[in-house]
Amino acid sequence: MILRPALIALAFLLAPALASAQERPAPPAATGVDPAAHALATRIVDLGYPPEQREALFFATMDQTVTQMRSAIAPSLPSDDPGAIAILDQWILDYTAQSKGVLRKHIPDIMDGMITAYAELFTRGELADILAFVETPSGKRYFELSPAILGAKSFADANQAYLDESLALLGPAQQDLRARLEAHLARQRQNESSSET
Repeated sequence: MILRPALIALAFLLAPALASAQERPAPPAATGVDPAAHALATRIVDLGYPPEQREALFFATMDQTVTQMRSAIAPSLPSDDPGAIAILDQWILDYTAQSKGVLRKHIPDIMDGMITAYAELFTRGELADILAFVETPSGKRYFELSPAILGAKSFADANQAYLDESLALLGPAQQDLRARLEAHLARQRQNESSSET
């Protein structure tokens, strides 16, 4: 049955993508961040990712990623087993909901990490330029629509082609890894046998 490899492939692809959205950023260094740059960066992040919209922005990105990964494995699912597909789809919903709960908890730290990163990577002058852009209607719209770019047909089609091709490599790559590990274990057993004699 093809379903089991498809489920494994989805779990393999889905978990790292969701985990990357959930990872807690490293705490900012206690020293070395220019307070003026930090203040500018805070203003940029607060305008670009308004606190009341942050959760929705992050969740929209996660939803687009999950949708595209689900579409990538669709061709390998058994069309004659709607029950198995329903189980898969419910698992995706459950896992995504659970992942969103974890993400919700980490959003404040992610935002703090983003502020520190802006303050460390950009000069005060660059931050002032970025802030000037973010304060414009176009700048606000840019941040609002950034997650929607993932769902835009042109981007989604290009990304879907990548995911489809990447997924096609997964099965042979798993077989190659299994063969390499089995060969390694066989060599170890042979070396152990040789040393015992």
